[in-house]
Amino acid sequence: MAAGMASKKVRGMYTCRGSLARLGRIGSRLGLWLGGMSLLLLCSSCAAAHMSRAAAVQDVGSSNETAVLGPEDILRRGEAYYHFMRSYASLRGSADDKQLDEAIAELREAIQDQPETVFLHTELARLLMRRGDVPAALQACQKALRLDPKYQPAYLVLGQLHANLQHKEEAQAAFRKAIELEPLDEEGYIYLGILHLAAGQQSEAIAVFQELLRVQPTSLRGLYELGRLYAEKGDYEQAEDLLKRAIAQQPQFERALSVLGTVYEVQKRYGEAAELYRRVLTVNPHNNAIRHRLGEVYLQQNNLTEALSTYEQLRQVEPQNLRLRLRLGLIYLEQKEVEKALETFQAVEVVEPNNADLRYYLALTYEEMKRYDDALRELQRALALRPKSLELYLHLGHVYERLGNLSQAIATLTQAVELDPGHAGAQFYLGLAQSENKAYAEAAASLQKAVALDDNNATYHFNLGVVYEKLGDFEASVAQMQRTIDLDPKHASALNYLGYMYAERGIRLDESIDVIQRALVLEPDNGYFIDSLGWAFFKKGWYEKALSELERAVAVVPDDPIMQDHLGDAYFHLRRLREARQAWEKSLALKPDNPTVEQKLRDVRSQMEESLHGASGLRRP
Repeated sequence: MAAGMASKKVRGMYTCRGSLARLGRIGSRLGLWLGGMSLLLLCSSCAAAHMSRAAAVQDVGSSNETAVLGPEDILRRGEAYYHFMRSYASLRGSADDKQLDEAIAELREAIQDQPETVFLHTELARLLMRRGDVPAALQACQKALRLDPKYQPAYLVLGQLHANLQHKEEAQAAFRKAIELEPLDEEGYIYLGILHLAAGQQSEAIAVFQELLRVQPTSLRGLYELGRLYAEKGDYEQAEDLLKRAIAQQPQFERALSVLGTVYEVQKRYGEAAELYRRVLTVNPHNNAIRHRLGEVYLQQNNLTEALSTYEQLRQVEPQNLRLRLRLGLIYLEQKEVEKALETFQAVEVVEPNNADLRYYLALTYEEMKRYDDALRELQRALALRPKSLELYLHLGHVYERLGNLSQAIATLTQAVELDPGHAGAQFYLGLAQSENKAYAEAAASLQKAVALDDNNATYHFNLGVVYEKLGDFEASVAQMQRTIDLDPKHASALNYLGYMYAERGIRLDESIDVIQRALVLEPDNGYFIDSLGWAFFKKGWYEKALSELERAVAVVPDDPIMQDHLGDAYFHLRRLREARQAWEKSLALKPDNPTVEQKLRDVRSQMEESLHGASGLRRP
């Protein structure tokens, strides 16, 4: 999209630059005849002063002298030169209609003095076209070509006139003739290429610019236009090469820098894109379109500080840009500056209360502030504005879940699935809510659909495996965990879950220890993973090693009843009855009404009592 956007801004460029380039060649021959005045006048109206190299390089000694007169010849014609210069003097500064009319009048006076001068008729046609008088311009151009059928600048004007009249074939023929007459003049190629682009003929346009580069390999415009077209086409390697060649010639070439930056951006080469966008802004600090792109690139790099600075600069020059203010609010939210985010969104709300995106962002802000009722209200308002939004339904279900209203969460997520049954994410979130509600069979059905829709999603397989384990289907759970690890070998939770399931059943203990240790490499301070390793050691009979890990685990997570239970078992097997009793008491306090732990406590208390009276033996709880 960014490449396409760039293309819309560059079509038709370089008219001014081409005229000035030609002016430089002509001026070298005029010498002191014009001094600096012609440069000043022509630069001030470069769109009108569209002189071709042909005017300066024609052989003035040819047999058809009147047909080849260029500006230097007019200098020798007294009165005609006077009116010619006055026509451009009329355009000095801002060329309003009055000045344009004065320039045309002076050219007509010049033509009366020298009616056989092809150049004057061509320039008259150009100015009439500029004024919008296409029929008169066409008449003047045809007059020029009757005087000299080989006058290339007139064909350039003729092509533009036919293009304005939507006579595409005639315009193409005129530009082709201009190229035939002056194959080294890039102007004809540029006009013809742009004409093909306007007609949606991208391949033909590419062929024209390739043709230009064959005859002019260093053509700046050819390199740029062809590079831009390859960028639009998605051929980024060729686009990059051409645009780099253009920039090597002209390091401050703003448009080439911009398009090359976009080429990098769409390839996710964000560092290189940011560097080029910064160069563009050095060349032109007022290019706010590129400043927007730079902000987007900073966001992609997760460089929120620079993104915020960039968007703040834009806000100074675009204070009414509500979308920009929404972006600023989201950055504040991402930086956990929730009060600033809320203030920003509420300011937009005053101006645009019926903006569904705004309502959604307010909901996200309230959720971050744990104001779930407010978040719920904003999501409901957003859905009223956008009733078919799957994303809003999914987030509404999540907020209901945070409010503890699982039945409403499931109902909302069911609506999301009905909106788009083929959306894997909707099936997945419904399955999570059903699992949270302990409706494991329904959860399994939803998660199976999610997996069927997106079989390469490791998260979906992992959660389906968890639900299978809750349903007591050990083999199915193991299969899902192994599939998760196949898809993502660094899925620490799946590695731990698989290892713990093996340890809990006392099977495949070496594999259990291996996969849990792999999980701990990824998350070395995860207390639950440390507990799993300790429990696998315990099942292996390595009680001292088990105790070391289990003590470390409860130091990280002191309020988990299962981990306290495991710690009590390790103490007990090492005959540390007092510590075992304390651990089990804590486990029971964290989760009352656990018959298994209650029995262990009765047994350890009994054995402690027996040991006080000299009873021998130690029974396992």
